[in-house]
Amino acid sequence: MSDMRASEVIVKKQQKMIRKKGRPLGYDPDEILEIAMNLFWANGYEATSLDDILNATNIAKSSFYHMFGNKQQLFERCLNRYCDRQVALIEESIQQSSTGRDFIEKFLHGLVETVRKSKERYIGCFVTNTLYEFNDRNAAVSKILSNVTTKLNQLLQLAIKKGQSKGVITKNKTSSALANFLMSSIAGIRTMIHAQVEIDQLEEILDSTLAALD
Repeated sequence: MSDMRASEVIVKKQQKMIRKKGRPLGYDPDEILEIAMNLFWANGYEATSLDDILNATNIAKSSFYHMFGNKQQLFERCLNRYCDRQVALIEESIQQSSTGRDFIEKFLHGLVETVRKSKERYIGCFVTNTLYEFNDRNAAVSKILSNVTTKLNQLLQLAIKKGQSKGVITKNKTSSALANFLMSSIAGIRTMIHAQVEIDQLEEILDSTLAALD
């Protein structure tokens, strides 16, 4: 990508879109949350300063404290926002899938395709990034991460049970065991993406992961 950071690209696009709507940037908490979420997502908690947020949103410091409390509280709201959105999208995708397995295959292939098609720095999963950065250093953040991990595991079990009922996923292992395996595989793939391994290697891991469902 260019010398501009991925977060700056995201923020500039959002600011341009918001201004086209004719609404003043800095007075809509929902829009501020969206911009702040993308800043935290791209750069992490520590590397995103309060000044970064204030400059990106054009909000006064006094207004920020009134609306969000402090940077930590804002981060928790942004992380919850991301988690809620991802859970909702996955739940909808599973409901729309015909076999459950088709959702799993699409999800895994999507991880690799994101890297293949991306022209900007790969920023990964906000949840995974936060897990690496905080490492149980904050009880509130740890609770958010634990809750979303549990929800995602439950959704994967739902997809697996659907696939088992359709005869396209093995019944030799429980849905719980397979969901745990998929969770660990997804985390591993994301880690290797951050390590910038070759796409061919990622595809081999992907194929081996899907083979475990046969």
